[in-house]
Amino acid sequence: MNANITISKHDFAIDDADKQTVISNLLELRDDVWQTMSKNTRKAYQQDFDQYLAFCRENGMPAMASDWRVTKESCKAYLKFMISGPLGHHSIKRKLASIRFFIGISELPDPWKHSKLFTKFVSGQLKQKPAAQKQAKPLKLGDVQKLNRTLELTTLLGLRDAALINVALDTLFRASNIVDIELKHIDWDAKTIFTPKSKTDQSGEGFYGYISDETAGLLKRWIEQANLFDGFLFRKLSPKQTVQAEPMQYQALLKRYDAVGMALDNKGAFTCHSTRTGGVLTMMEAGVPMADIVLSGHWKSEAMPIRYGQQYQASKTGMAKVR
Repeated sequence: MNANITISKHDFAIDDADKQTVISNLLELRDDVWQTMSKNTRKAYQQDFDQYLAFCRENGMPAMASDWRVTKESCKAYLKFMISGPLGHHSIKRKLASIRFFIGISELPDPWKHSKLFTKFVSGQLKQKPAAQKQAKPLKLGDVQKLNRTLELTTLLGLRDAALINVALDTLFRASNIVDIELKHIDWDAKTIFTPKSKTDQSGEGFYGYISDETAGLLKRWIEQANLFDGFLFRKLSPKQTVQAEPMQYQALLKRYDAVGMALDNKGAFTCHSTRTGGVLTMMEAGVPMADIVLSGHWKSEAMPIRYGQQYQASKTGMAKVR
């Protein structure tokens, strides 16, 4: 875990019998388990629990305790604080899940398991916040084709933007997968890119994404112009557009989606999820079977692609078939 984050004995109200277990488990998490988790998961857990610790310290409450009733009151107060603020339903649920993760790691009693009343309280409070998440503005095939004609492909920046956006649309990869692509992951003959890990791939088997001929052409141009032989595919560029050894980071990728939005006169409205949403809509509009869409996006069910396509489906079903 982050060495800059410290947990003091004042953050806990634990009995001597529990103290050694808590310390041992937290050390094991740091030394043996933390690095096996994805970077984004670690970051979310760390940030969420740090915010909870800060709240508890400001209010003189123990973050975790040997007595689940004590932990319950701290979590209850924190939940009320979050409900009163700007956080949405899913953000609050994630932060509560992060707290429960560290309670579980510490092997201290979990108030959710001990108190049905507390569980009911949490669900009742969460109902005050809307559960619907704002959908990322879709970046569809037509937008990407227009982008390929708009960007300055004679520059490394423009060529990299075109290559990564086309890869993102074809593969439906998440941002974390895109920045982790290495040259060895590309199979030019099979027209695929392999990603060794995924947010939903708990077994660590990885999966493949398709790349079109147009995307492959852009990739080959980028690799040649950037003078790449191995290692990461999408590299950092210096202010003078010198290719660096390090891969792009998430924030840099997000800024490129903003830039793509500006290039398309879209006021920078796209996010890293726009190609995933746009890919689903592109396939739906082309009549691709839902089973194929689910497989291409590596979802476990139809629920997520259906949610992505709700607006499109609304224009094709129900009264749309009558009027």
